[in-house]
Amino acid sequence: MRLTVVGCAGSAPGPDSACSSYLVEAGGYRLLLDLGPGASGPLQRYVLAGDVDAVVLSHAHSDHHADLTQLGRLRAETAAPPLPLTGPSDMPDVLRTDPDSFTPTIATPGPHRYGPLDVRLARVDHGECWATRIGDALCYTADTGPCQAIDELADGCRVLLAEASGSDADGPIPRHLTAGDAGRLAARAGARLLVLTHLRAWQDHPALLAEAAALAGCPVVLAHPGLRVAL
Repeated sequence: MRLTVVGCAGSAPGPDSACSSYLVEAGGYRLLLDLGPGASGPLQRYVLAGDVDAVVLSHAHSDHHADLTQLGRLRAETAAPPLPLTGPSDMPDVLRTDPDSFTPTIATPGPHRYGPLDVRLARVDHGECWATRIGDALCYTADTGPCQAIDELADGCRVLLAEASGSDADGPIPRHLTAGDAGRLAARAGARLLVLTHLRAWQDHPALLAEAAALAGCPVVLAHPGLRVAL
């Protein structure tokens, strides 16, 4: 199993990265977690649009879903069937009403089976937002404030892919994790690797890395486009 970071910018694309998008591959199956602005282009470096098997959309904020319409357009040029799309009940109408591109399903906690992948979802503290757990290998926080739901979902995961939307020095960020929050979550979960993502272009990323690393109790890296992690 392998994780590939397609895009890792938070809130808006950065000069070197599209917004959040992550490809998980196992046994020839390809699951996409989010597809934010700009991510449909670099996605094609790692997988053909028609070969994506399913998408889990964490929530209905555009920095996590805006390029799904472009993915649908790319797939229209292939013989690929409509793409299974799991997401929040408030996912945009353009995704729910395009039967040629998507077969939408409203997210529930699960467990769910995506090809060879055992997937659980948990509703976390960011409106209707769903974090994703894949077996014991990976937990993706999506956007959330610290909460019991993400603690329970992350517990025992090997790789924690966690947002770092600011610093503890800035004070609590409503409905988001700071880098310090991400580090503390990794420590509580017993993660073996913390990957910081949702990195906003205007922030000091090395400082966020240092803040999380001081707390995580495991190796910590910054996400970047093209980062691949064996799961």
